[in-house]
Amino acid sequence: MTENSEEPIQSVSDNGGGKKKKKRSAKKIIGIVVLAIAGMVVVSTFFVNSATKAPLAVSDLFLNSVQAGDAGLAYELFSSEAKTTISLDQLQSIVNRVGPILDSTEKVTGKTINGETGSAATSQITYEIKGTDGKTYKVIVNLMKENDIWRVLNFDSNAK
Repeated sequence: MTENSEEPIQSVSDNGGGKKKKKRSAKKIIGIVVLAIAGMVVVSTFFVNSATKAPLAVSDLFLNSVQAGDAGLAYELFSSEAKTTISLDQLQSIVNRVGPILDSTEKVTGKTINGETGSAATSQITYEIKGTDGKTYKVIVNLMKENDIWRVLNFDSNAK
């Protein structure tokens, strides 16, 4: 009987060991899920950064030309639609007014790109700039793809 009474104890111990194995596999599954999510975040970040590279370059050039007071270059970067709503002289007036205030290093705080079948791709780049007047400004540059070239559609700057 002593031998029989020991067998159930061993049996219970084996069941306990089986539960530990289940816990380990649950931990492995959770680890795999966490790694998969992290991988998707890295891939999506890479995709967004590569997709917004071209519009960001145009937006940076536009903003730098405004900061430098070069309305002519800024105007060249406008889309044909933007050029129908504002003249070079009007843009020069705006550049003369905001250029000196925004004349400091900009920080990109957001970038998006949108594309739908049958319509032009659009992008929005958002900057934060510490103005020479001591205020912090939020500058938004909206772009659209026109004949496979990114062009500025409009921009806005507001004190935060």
